[in-house]
Amino acid sequence: MLNASLRDIVIDDLEKVLAWRNQEHIRSVMFNDNIILWQQHMNWFNELKNNHYKLSKIFSIKNVDYGVININNIDEYSNRCSWGFYIGEKKAPKGTGILLGYISLEFVFKELKFRKLCAEVIESNKISCNFHEKLGFKLEGTLRKQIKRNENYEDIYIYSLFAEEWEEKRIELKLELEERFK
Repeated sequence: MLNASLRDIVIDDLEKVLAWRNQEHIRSVMFNDNIILWQQHMNWFNELKNNHYKLSKIFSIKNVDYGVININNIDEYSNRCSWGFYIGEKKAPKGTGILLGYISLEFVFKELKFRKLCAEVIESNKISCNFHEKLGFKLEGTLRKQIKRNENYEDIYIYSLFAEEWEEKRIELKLELEERFK
């Protein structure tokens, strides 16, 4: 069985999470690609504890931490939310991202019981586009030339996945992951 989990971020995780988030390969695909300072990070963590519209979790395999999932824009009335994520450990086993996706989608749809999950991906982040499509997300639209990055404007792709679509996709992915993470 898959030995992966999500857990709350605690104060002892903050140095590790900040180091992960400030890595160039992670910052370069984020909407905010600036270096995050310790005080900014502490402000984020303190706000997170009291904010009912977002949550963040550490993703682990066999009790080894590998990344973070952020759930935000929680809309209980419309029963939807958005997500963001990253694998922070450079030595993560091959397939760790898909496992993070699987565990996170199970959490969003089975535990939190949302009906829809949304994602925004910068057009130059082809890996994330492919990742979302592998998980079953559908492209809903494009925000054309939405953000400025490196003196150029980039599109933002809007993806979504419904709980019933995940139900169809999850078995296929679970079999693939069980084979890979025996």
